[in-house]
Amino acid sequence: MDVRVHTAAPDRRLVTVTGQLDLHTAHHLADALQPLLDRDPHTVLVDLSGVTFLDSAGLTCLITAYRTARSTGARLALIAPSQPVQKMLQLTGVDQVLHSYPSPEAAPH
Repeated sequence: MDVRVHTAAPDRRLVTVTGQLDLHTAHHLADALQPLLDRDPHTVLVDLSGVTFLDSAGLTCLITAYRTARSTGARLALIAPSQPVQKMLQLTGVDQVLHSYPSPEAAPH
């Protein structure tokens, strides 16, 4: 799995994830997201279009990030979840809590 953080705007970060988001890799995403969500309120967009597999550990990572964002005042949104990710989000009902957008530009500021 690969995780890259880009500054999309002064108050927006785009985190691009590719590969498998599972028990063995979820901590890499958590390590990237935690410091972004702990700063001053802003938006963190997580691009999941390149994620080929998502298991419960990866899902837990996303939910934990969502909870952290709520407690710190940051905004967290998912960008273009791949078909395997979308399916897992729908099966678990997480898609009702974590909002997804087709592109970074479509996400609210």
